[in-house]
Amino acid sequence: MDFVLNGVRHSLDASTVRSALRGGAPDDIREHWIDVDGVRWPPKQALALATGIDRSEFTSHRALGLLERLGFRTSPWVPGQRPSHAGRTAAPHTSDVSLAETVTPGRAAAGASTAADIVLVGCSGSKAAGPARAAELFTGAGFRKARDLAIRSGRPWYVISAKFGLLHPDDLVGPYDVYLADRSSQYRATWGEWVVAQLGERLALSGITVEVHAGEAYTAPLREPLRRLGAALHEPLAGLRQGERLAWYGAGADPIDDGVPDVGLLLDERAAVAPAAFLAAGLAGAARPGLYSWWVDEAGAHDLSAGLGHRVRPGLVYAGRAGGVRPGGKASANTLWGRIGEMHLGGSRQFSTFRLTLAAALSPPGGPAIDEVTVTDWMHRHLKVAVLPLPFELVTAGEEELLRQADPPLNLRDVRVTELRRTLSRQRSALTAASKGSV
Repeated sequence: MDFVLNGVRHSLDASTVRSALRGGAPDDIREHWIDVDGVRWPPKQALALATGIDRSEFTSHRALGLLERLGFRTSPWVPGQRPSHAGRTAAPHTSDVSLAETVTPGRAAAGASTAADIVLVGCSGSKAAGPARAAELFTGAGFRKARDLAIRSGRPWYVISAKFGLLHPDDLVGPYDVYLADRSSQYRATWGEWVVAQLGERLALSGITVEVHAGEAYTAPLREPLRRLGAALHEPLAGLRQGERLAWYGAGADPIDDGVPDVGLLLDERAAVAPAAFLAAGLAGAARPGLYSWWVDEAGAHDLSAGLGHRVRPGLVYAGRAGGVRPGGKASANTLWGRIGEMHLGGSRQFSTFRLTLAAALSPPGGPAIDEVTVTDWMHRHLKVAVLPLPFELVTAGEEELLRQADPPLNLRDVRVTELRRTLSRQRSALTAASKGSV
């Protein structure tokens, strides 16, 4: 695991922590602790011994969060809040689950423990670029939040994968492109039997409660096989849409690695909505700063490819920010509604870089530029948009992370230079010059 502390990047793994603490004597426990092979250590002492970083350089909560991410069982806590110990007891150490284990909340009160004996976390569409442990391979915001909740609570947990069935968090797997909802009903039914059979090889299912954090496509195939074996299925997220699911875990995006927010939601096309749906929702969910990603369908990608002379694939094509802190240090008052609803969908290319980009790509070479009405109509027919509200102080770091992960082909700033981007830049300059000449 890599993490940033006070501007310095560090690497740490569970084996290094164990080696550093082996044979040592833990200080007295004041409030928080981590369990390392049955011995409880103050988190600051453990992190200092494992990394060589002076204890004055970090807080107890920071140490607790980092060590928790490595799979060590910890005292109950909620990031950013003072924990309450009432009614919470840590589960005994289980050698079969080395990364994490979970007690999860009921739908009405996220964060409160339930009587669940085991938790299953559904995989996400967005994944790391290469092979990784199952706990780290899936990068979607919903997966990360469910996983982190599982790790905090100390119950056995597993990942349920559309391709691999049941995965232990430490299982090493590569990225894949299988989505259960796209499979036949026979495939899903067989998949459900397979997952429950895998689970049954690990523990007796009769009389236990299995809590599932996943969509309906993943939970439905599990119901009958679990019922048949005497297990109860608990679905705390049943009936909730994507945005509501994220809100259930906690509003906004959790910062990771010293203030870099989780942008996984913007990398998942299932979180994107049509422009009409965004406008219909109004100011309620968008009168805040944040990040956004624009997605194009196959026909729209064909139009862009023809106009630029380079292939543009269907998917995420443009991303950006609204509000946040400007380079000079001044906070911008812009919001997601102002950027998307007013400038992108209701403005002109004079005031919207994205509209200028689209007009440059879609206008016929050497001919008149397409008008604003045509640009807007094309956006409504071929695009979808996903948004992620953020505290203004996280917007800049979030945009950097989003561009790094997505590398959207129509972005020109803070991304690598490609032939497509060179062409787009020339066409934008030509369109701008032509517009000025016609005034």
